[in-house]
Amino acid sequence: MEFVALAVALAAAVCFAGAFVSQQHVAFAVPEAKGRGLRLYLQLARSPIWWAGAVGDVAGFALQAVALGFGSVVLVQPVLVTAMVFALPLAAWWNGRRIRRSDLAWAVLVVVGLAVFTTVANTEKGTVSDAARPWLFPGITIGLVLAGLWLAGIKSKGTMRAFSYGALAGVAYGVIAPLTELSVVNLEQLGLLGLVKSWPLYALVVFMLVGTALQQAAFHAGDLGASLPATQVLEPLVAVALGFWALGAQLHTSLVGWVAIAAAGAAMAVGTVQLARSAAK
Repeated sequence: MEFVALAVALAAAVCFAGAFVSQQHVAFAVPEAKGRGLRLYLQLARSPIWWAGAVGDVAGFALQAVALGFGSVVLVQPVLVTAMVFALPLAAWWNGRRIRRSDLAWAVLVVVGLAVFTTVANTEKGTVSDAARPWLFPGITIGLVLAGLWLAGIKSKGTMRAFSYGALAGVAYGVIAPLTELSVVNLEQLGLLGLVKSWPLYALVVFMLVGTALQQAAFHAGDLGASLPATQVLEPLVAVALGFWALGAQLHTSLVGWVAIAAAGAAMAVGTVQLARSAAK
């Protein structure tokens, strides 16, 4: 069963990589004058290549669900992050340039860091509740982070804007995982009508739309190497942090585990910064 989970997760990663590359290719080609505000998304909606990328996203999510049916999140998630290793060379090939060996090495470092983090930071679920109070402090914190990254994005251009919007997308996508968990619990405990009456469902829809919009804005702003690593790194970090803050999750690990988590965080930070700097050249 584990082999099947790994194989299907790898196929999902390939689908996600193709989606990233095709959508970034279309978004980046939109002229600056036509890529402001809602006009960007109207331009994207006219492109068959962008919609092919959207199909790739759907296929990736479907394969991810199948993989999780055969294996645990700890097994599947590290494989999914290899999408970045597939995406960067594919983007270089599509744009008619050779990828630097150093870029591939930094991408591998980020993926290894993510794999270590998602494996070691395997949390034990707490008592899941959709009470709004536990979300107050993390909600304010996330709001301040989003505001800071948004200001950095709108006041910059090129690589820095792509990095900022990619980070914004990562934060938004990171909120989706705990909101999904809340929605599933509400569906199981309250039924469909109770789910429709609960706030997590609507927050989930909002953050999915916001995350998608921000990712497309990041793709429009600059090279894939500037935005994708930031998105890929921040998504699991935010999800795990919200698991602790809002859902009462607990992390049981040894001193070696904490050292591994710290080393993984450092590797992800260094690799992400180096890829962004390379994209700026």
